[in-house]
Amino acid sequence: MDMSVFVPSHLLVDIFRLLDYLGGLSDQDDLFSHKSGYIPRFEHDNALRELKLKIKQLQLRIVETYLLTVGDIDESERHGLEEWFAGGNSVYDNPYSLYDESGCPMDFINGCRIGMEIDEGPSRFFRGGPDDAGYDGCDEDPPF
Repeated sequence: MDMSVFVPSHLLVDIFRLLDYLGGLSDQDDLFSHKSGYIPRFEHDNALRELKLKIKQLQLRIVETYLLTVGDIDESERHGLEEWFAGGNSVYDNPYSLYDESGCPMDFINGCRIGMEIDEGPSRFFRGGPDDAGYDGCDEDPPF
């Protein structure tokens, strides 16, 4: 039986951010099974190991699903995303540390696109630079 399910993109982003967070936590070795005086808690440890394995499997799917939500990307953006993700970073973060209007980090592709636009013409994004109409040309050191 083929079944289609609609999931709003903002919900998917929240789910993937949670998985990224849990994935980061799962890299910490807090099982302590290698330390002396450890009291075996096999069920707990096995559940944690299973969760770690499932998170790692889901993280590979995150990139595939993310690419479906972004739309058309060029080869350089795809290569940059692969390097970014291979470096242990989330697809829902960007190297420019840019945030959207809701205060959440921008995703990788959109963050990089905005970052490139800022690099090309910062006067469109920031006031008071030499390209700004209100700039008075005063380059002297401040009096204090």
